[in-house]
Amino acid sequence: MNDRTIACVMEQTLGNITHYLNLRRHEDALAGFAPRWLPVEYSAGPIARVPWTVTGGLAARRALKPHLKDVDGVFIHTTTLALLNADNFRRKPTVLSTDGTPMNKRHMRGDYGLKSESSAQEKGKRLLYRQLFGQARGFVGWSNWAKQSFVEDYGCRDEDVVVIPPGIDLDQFVVPERKNELPRILFVGGDFERKGGDLLLNVFRRGLLGKAELDLVTRSNIAPERGVRVYNDVAPNSDALLKLYRDADIFVLPTRADCFSLVCMEALASGLPVVTTRVGGIPDMLEEGKTGHVLDVDDADALADVLTELAENPGRRREMGLLGRQAAETRFDARQNARALFEFVRSRCC
Repeated sequence: MNDRTIACVMEQTLGNITHYLNLRRHEDALAGFAPRWLPVEYSAGPIARVPWTVTGGLAARRALKPHLKDVDGVFIHTTTLALLNADNFRRKPTVLSTDGTPMNKRHMRGDYGLKSESSAQEKGKRLLYRQLFGQARGFVGWSNWAKQSFVEDYGCRDEDVVVIPPGIDLDQFVVPERKNELPRILFVGGDFERKGGDLLLNVFRRGLLGKAELDLVTRSNIAPERGVRVYNDVAPNSDALLKLYRDADIFVLPTRADCFSLVCMEALASGLPVVTTRVGGIPDMLEEGKTGHVLDVDDADALADVLTELAENPGRRREMGLLGRQAAETRFDARQNARALFEFVRSRCC
């Protein structure tokens, strides 16, 4: 069988960059499939009111235009890049991927620093996306939360939507023997407040100081204090981050707004119990009470109770961590998930 060439239009923001790099790292697993990678970077337009869907959509059009004549199909990640490409969806069979649909994200706009939309704006955008999605051959959601929105909010057929979470390179993450005198709690979140770092820090000060240590990996300007170490220059997939996962005993991400969480996957792969919140597609990732705990947003008391219990029970941490590693191997292997993703793309585009 001749390789089919698929233009892969990939958004280069936040965790989407890591997703793109992980897919590229495992493209040798894609038998009969020749991806043509088109990474797309974009930022807010010169006029502050220009939305990301415009700047991102135009950037995707520019990237895709020279390749449309000689590719067999298109894979485009994310909906931000897709909106202004409906005509290209008609020209070439296209599969659309996303961590969350626009309707999924509508209640998170404030947490991302975006203005709320009027009901008329929301209705108009929803209609545009329904028309766009009607041109696509298939859809990939990172979670059941995303799939449900494709089907219920946009009228996509259930059989046209698959759930394939992004994967991680499991060989990078190990489960060491952990023998810290005080358990180390790890938080990884660039946007400190949106990711709930402020809540975690207050809970730590209130009841865990002297019982545990806290490592904060963030882009935000947070001052270190007693029992708290702050890391501002740690890159994704870096040796420094991998070491922090190895050195940690508990992983915490009490996020207020996220569609999915690559760092929770990395923590599971590192054999850490994961404590996070009931946001977006994140609950799909954990088995409550087995691989971690999923709490309500901003529930400081519940967070304090769970962290105290884990800090005082190394055996429980170890048990949950091993189950988490097993879950990562089963569900979040980058090579396995890349193969599943592109087998679906090929079935719809070729």
